[in-house]
Amino acid sequence: MIDHSDAATGHRARGPAAVARARPVVLLRYRPGIGGRTARVVHLVPQPLAHQPGTAGVAFCGALLRPELVETVSPGQGARCILCTINHGAVAPAGRISRKTNAGTAAGRYRAWGWPVTSRGHQVWLDLEPTTVALTIPAPLVTEATKLLHQWRCPPPALMIHPDAPEHRVMLATERHSRALLYPRGVHRSTGALPLPPTTTPHGTLIWALPPQAGPLQLCREFDVFAALRTVLRDPLA
Repeated sequence: MIDHSDAATGHRARGPAAVARARPVVLLRYRPGIGGRTARVVHLVPQPLAHQPGTAGVAFCGALLRPELVETVSPGQGARCILCTINHGAVAPAGRISRKTNAGTAAGRYRAWGWPVTSRGHQVWLDLEPTTVALTIPAPLVTEATKLLHQWRCPPPALMIHPDAPEHRVMLATERHSRALLYPRGVHRSTGALPLPPTTTPHGTLIWALPPQAGPLQLCREFDVFAALRTVLRDPLA
């Protein structure tokens, strides 16, 4: 797990703050025609650990930027996303959570389960390092794949709906594969850190489509999820 100390507070920086310090940032915005002019702000996204086709970027504001919808911009080009700018590099000490907010209450619950989360304002972030990966999968495909994973006695998945991809579901998997896997079209892979419900992004609030079980994270292996997706499409790979 990424471990960075905040010299001023002595706390460990996790989530988006830790990712910001550990890796360079890439500047992304929606392509022309994807959204209105106000939707084309420039987001700050941690550069992916693995450069492979289909890798989605999760911006510091919580936006999920799918590769087919965005373009890379140069420094100084376009207007910055204010929330990305605020969150970039900002450390949220693990012990300082406002219990008066839904995000703070949720973060406390996740942390009680042993999940590596941090809270900042209305956001809750899960640290995916070093072995966890988030897979954004079309909803019909994930429904069928989940049935197979149940037959294979994998842990039951927790599925999220992200407002930037409402026709998809976000599934967590463990034992991140070190090599690029040939995922089906429409499946995106994210590493680093991931916002959890009830985080609010520029386009809405994350919600659980299938809530997680209370307790430590128990996840399917990434290769098992990959194999289930390929099997559903009748294209199994050895």
